[in-house]
Parts: sequence; C-alpha cells; structure tokens
Amino acid sequence: MDGAGVGTAMMRAISADARKRGVKLLQVKTLGFSHSDANYARTRHFYETAGFISLEETDLWGESTPCLIMVKPLI
Repeated sequence: MDGAGVGTAMMRAISADARKRGVKLLQVKTLGFSHSDANYARTRHFYETAGFISLEETDLWGESTPCLIMVKPLI
C-alpha cells in the first residue's frame, strides 16, 4: 500500500475526526486469518498498515466465516 489511495485518506479523516471527538479506540471487523481468502488477506494488511492491531478471532459470524476484531488506539 502506498498510502495515497481513497481508503487511506478515509482512514486518516476518520481517525482525525474521532480524536477530536475524544474517541480513544477504533474497531473494525473483517474475515479472520483462519479463512484462506486472498482478498481478505489484503484487507487485513490494509488495516494493519493503517495502525490496527489484531485483537481476537471469534465465531461471531459462524464457524465457516471467522470474525477478526481489530482495534486502533488513537491516543
């Protein structure tokens, strides 16, 4: 990721706005590591590059679609 795309710009704007509002932590959910899907591997990489940390993989969406919860500290 080169950091010049629309997604990166959106994440920067969301993070800046959330900080101004006193938010300390952002959360996203995406398909977990235990599911082999190249598209979601890219999605997870995007979030990691944006500063998100993998917190937990759960079966929130069912056994065949593991949910990865990721968080980004804003402080």
